[in-house]
Amino acid sequence: MSKSSNPLLNMTEALGHVEFQEGRPNESFESTSLPGFKLALEGRRAIREYDHQPIPENIMRDCLSDATLAPSSSNLQTYELYWVRDPDKKELLAQACLGQPASTSAGELIVIVARVDLWKINLEKVIDIMTQGGANPLPGPVDDYYHKIVPMIMKNDVFGINNLIRRAIYWFKGQSEPTIRTPVNQCDHRIYGHIQSSLVAQTLMLSLAAHGYESCPMGGMDKLRIGKMLNLPRKAEVSMVIAAGRGKPEGLYGSRVRLPESDLVKVV
Repeated sequence: MSKSSNPLLNMTEALGHVEFQEGRPNESFESTSLPGFKLALEGRRAIREYDHQPIPENIMRDCLSDATLAPSSSNLQTYELYWVRDPDKKELLAQACLGQPASTSAGELIVIVARVDLWKINLEKVIDIMTQGGANPLPGPVDDYYHKIVPMIMKNDVFGINNLIRRAIYWFKGQSEPTIRTPVNQCDHRIYGHIQSSLVAQTLMLSLAAHGYESCPMGGMDKLRIGKMLNLPRKAEVSMVIAAGRGKPEGLYGSRVRLPESDLVKVV
């Protein structure tokens, strides 16, 4: 089959399909997994007061491991999760979260950090894993994607030259065929990073719920203070802080309120 101009199609053809593994979603999940998933999904609420008791280490580590299974664009995994256990740092973190009850009473605090600045390092690590240390070279289109296209999309520079190149490429290509339109600037890359972090955060909170614990994502905080406390580099950005633990009844502030589904779900 001739090579198309769509790298995603070329990668699909080059990689082929792996055997459908046991444990992947299948019809049996409706009876075996769906009830538990629904329970965790519908039971998960933003709980704002906890009993101060830590989550057992083995459970917390399992939840964090689950979080790393979240989907990731180009598999670059541009995020970090900081499980803050040091008592002094937890106190500083709670202060940086403006003293919210969730931050001062939670058994655990996890900082979700967007690390788009690590894209190149992570790309090299992913390629090394995929090729088993270079022993099994990537198929041509896949190699092109990871060595040419991903760097073209992700690279930024002080003077914005790569941004202008991307803008021109997307505009010209978009005149004749569907094409991606972003990223073209650093703001786009920041959005990209926080999207990746949000996917990880939601996966973590669902895992916590499935393990029988509650959580609360906090966005009201002093990100600069948190960054300094964690000694983060300048380009790393705190996305949110997640409080977790055994929630108190008074930590549930009212019943769940959701807009009508027709306002949110559009079938076209």
